[in-house]
Amino acid sequence: MTAPDGYPFAALTEADAGFFPSARSVGVSPAIPYRVPCAPAFAEAAVRLAVRRGTDLSALAAAALLLAPERTPDPGAPDDGAERAVLELRLPPGHGDAAIRRALAAALALAEPGCRLMPAEEAGRLEGAVETLTYRNKALAHALERVSFRPLDGKLTQVRDAAQMFGFVNEWCFDEDRVVKRFRELAPVYHPDTGVVACRDRMAQLIDARNLLINHVRTAYRSGPWTQRRP
Repeated sequence: MTAPDGYPFAALTEADAGFFPSARSVGVSPAIPYRVPCAPAFAEAAVRLAVRRGTDLSALAAAALLLAPERTPDPGAPDDGAERAVLELRLPPGHGDAAIRRALAAALALAEPGCRLMPAEEAGRLEGAVETLTYRNKALAHALERVSFRPLDGKLTQVRDAAQMFGFVNEWCFDEDRVVKRFRELAPVYHPDTGVVACRDRMAQLIDARNLLINHVRTAYRSGPWTQRRP
């Protein structure tokens, strides 16, 4: 015998029944067929749990119906047009689809504390929040793109260009610490792999600008407080 998704069912014995007893041992009434719609991921998780418990899905649901509190959230049937799965069960009469899904959700929660099941309404709310954050991230990237410096043609050689790239008023208003701090602020923005405005050319010129400004500071200030602090 196999589950709807192709998982083999194992025979239930008294030794391996585990936490969930068989349908016979809980003293249920004669069973009738049920077809319970649910999300595919939920169906797969329920079938896997039944296999691990050494029983079939109907016995798992029958036992869970005795344990699940009524206020357990219903994972919810898929929306119209969404991908869906159908759990085929044999249970005593009188159970609605929502009650069966709640029971299986409680069984999964008891067996897998790390897995969080939620109602369809909450899942929809979280999806909406993700979409909002995605839109804001795109808007931020667009804004940064508009205000970002344009890579210069050729190699960066002028200190004033490097200072402007770092947002300094002129080439005499910073020290090495400020250059390093500013570089650490700008690098995550333009990093070609992880930056919000990923740009290999900007990142390369940012590194050139940092090296040019640090060399300028070390050359221009050969005496004074800065050189006394240098190791």
